[in-house]
Amino acid sequence: MNLTAHKHSGLKQSSGLTPTIYMKRLLEVASDFGVKSDVILERIGMDRKELENSDMYYTIEQHFESLRAIREIVDIPALGLLVGLRTSIADLGIMGYAMLSSPTLRRAMDIALRFQRITDPVLHIRCWLDGNDVVITIEPLILLSETYRYDVEVTLAIWRQILKFYFGDTAKINKVCVTWPKQSYVAEYKEVFHCPIYFSRDTNELRFPASYLDKELSLANEQAARICEQQCAELLRKLSQGETILDTVRRILINTSGRFPNLVEVAEKLHTTPRNLRRRLADANTSFRVISEEVRMHFAMQYLTDTSLSIEQVALLVGYSEASNFHRAFKKHVGMTPKNFRKSS
Repeated sequence: MNLTAHKHSGLKQSSGLTPTIYMKRLLEVASDFGVKSDVILERIGMDRKELENSDMYYTIEQHFESLRAIREIVDIPALGLLVGLRTSIADLGIMGYAMLSSPTLRRAMDIALRFQRITDPVLHIRCWLDGNDVVITIEPLILLSETYRYDVEVTLAIWRQILKFYFGDTAKINKVCVTWPKQSYVAEYKEVFHCPIYFSRDTNELRFPASYLDKELSLANEQAARICEQQCAELLRKLSQGETILDTVRRILINTSGRFPNLVEVAEKLHTTPRNLRRRLADANTSFRVISEEVRMHFAMQYLTDTSLSIEQVALLVGYSEASNFHRAFKKHVGMTPKNFRKSS
């Protein structure tokens, strides 16, 4: 591993976004709080047969709408943590089986990083070594807004479950950091992770001992792992076929946030010429400049809302060397100054 209100039109079998198991786990938790699953399913245009089909996917819009519908009925403060705890490594489908068959956690994490889009279209996970810690960071891959905290909490709790599955109840997490302010359910965080929890930080991260990486795993099966990895690669290829050029460029920009490659660099990553990339974006009624500004402003709004970074620091993080240029671009895009946006958040 290289350690670095609208009814939707139904589900798609290969170009969908999120496996239905995540919706199933969400509705299981919500039902514990008195929410009727059929009410939510009707709201998002899904039926029970689709919910039980592990080969089906649901859209990001259905994801957003399901959480809105639940919140209108009941407030479940630690919903993301509860859903993550309800999710097992086997729920990750073929990627989960590839991880289960891996000889070490290092190999399992390599699989999770390479094929993460199979199970999570809205977040991007990075991983590296920092001294004696393995650091997992979780970043938004799209404009999440209302579901951002929920999605990150689900992912943090799933990684807690993965470590617990491999190493038992004594599996240690050294530290958890999140970008949002302290919540009313701090006790639930401590109960889940059993480690120091830090709020209002610059990144979402989970740290655990690097000594875990090369421990032999009890279900290791090299042949099964190879077969599952091949199936993961094929599934990822099929899912990527439904990705538009706009999606691809946005994904590249987000995955390299903090440096923001220019048009020429993105074209090189796509093995095409800048002229051809510019033409393909024009055919999609957009431009590289528009997409780049959208991504930068998304991260800027995230930093202004969820961190205490100064406006000058935010400007640098989203690629503006001069705070005055950032101020003008932000006001043009959002309709208010960075300072006023932070006050209104």
